Amino acid sequence: MTPIDIGPHPDAPQHYVEMKRPPSMTDSECGSLSIRRVATTGDMVSEPAQRVVRQDRDRGEPFYPCFMSEWMPTPEELERLNRGLPVRMLLVGNALPPASLWVRGDDEI
Repeated sequence: MTPIDIGPHPDAPQHYVEMKRPPSMTDSECGSLSIRRVATTGDMVSEPAQRVVRQDRDRGEPFYPCFMSEWMPTPEELERLNRGLPVRMLLVGNALPPASLWVRGDDEI
């Protein structure tokens, strides 16, 4: 998969961040990744993201601050997906953090 520029959301451009590679690494070792800071629902966070769980003021639902990025399959990966092979996710660490994978909907920005 290749990361693509998710771009700023028109309603919350301040939540768009371009994460650059560390200066000690080369482009072949680490690339850039653009992200949006969002809530667990994918909605824009209405205040600066924090590490704590908060209550959404409008809906009264708890949400967690998240990062969202977008990725495109390479032609070879797309061919394998079309043959029915699954997508794998590799996470670093000894615990499984909450994660979500989905295909962006036609109505999503």
